[in-house]
Amino acid sequence: MQKRWLFVPAFCLLVLPSSPKIPNPGDEALTAKDIIANCARAMGGREKIDRLKTLRIFAVWPDHGDKPLGLEIMRPNKSYLPQGRLAYDGRRACFLNGEDGRSKPEMVDEAELVDYDVEIALYFPAFFDYPAEYAGTEILAGRPAHKLRVALRLGAVITYYIDAETWLPIRARNQFRSKGRDFDNTREYRDFRNVGGIVYPHAFTYPSRDRKSVLLAAVTSVEINPPLDPAHFVIPDIK
Repeated sequence: MQKRWLFVPAFCLLVLPSSPKIPNPGDEALTAKDIIANCARAMGGREKIDRLKTLRIFAVWPDHGDKPLGLEIMRPNKSYLPQGRLAYDGRRACFLNGEDGRSKPEMVDEAELVDYDVEIALYFPAFFDYPAEYAGTEILAGRPAHKLRVALRLGAVITYYIDAETWLPIRARNQFRSKGRDFDNTREYRDFRNVGGIVYPHAFTYPSRDRKSVLLAAVTSVEINPPLDPAHFVIPDIK
């Protein structure tokens, strides 16, 4: 993604020996609904997924220093970045204290808003909130993965790769156009752990600032359904 202070899209992989083994219907019978149901079960159960309304995540990005950077999410399409006081209400995005952190609220260009939808989808599977289509299978690291394709509201398309054995999402490829440029990025997920009954990745890869290498971000904390300040998602009217 093209946020000025942080690159989000990236690459990741998964290992979770203890993931539940769920019966796999024949490939010819699989539907998006089948895969989503199995993925929900593997991540903790559909009931827990449906009850998950907010997330707070902190991660260390090696080329952005040692301090964990945070993100708050309110399903399905609101986000807040505390380190920049950057709010997204699903329709608009705004630096609440200006981009320099010391000024009046400053709106983000509408052409960049697609980035924000993609960012949320990379931290929480969009197929739990938006329609998905089954896009076949692909072999990743010698193992089959089922693909689910989701068209996001602002034009981005994100394809999730669901491991055929663990039924967890191991990769997300996002494709979109922003400010006249085409983007095609891939994030892969690893180190899945149980947090409050939800199985969530604690590492993911991302492209370095110079885009010449792939780095690994380490998630330092995940909070499931934390109470979030509603003011974080309110965009002021700017005239």
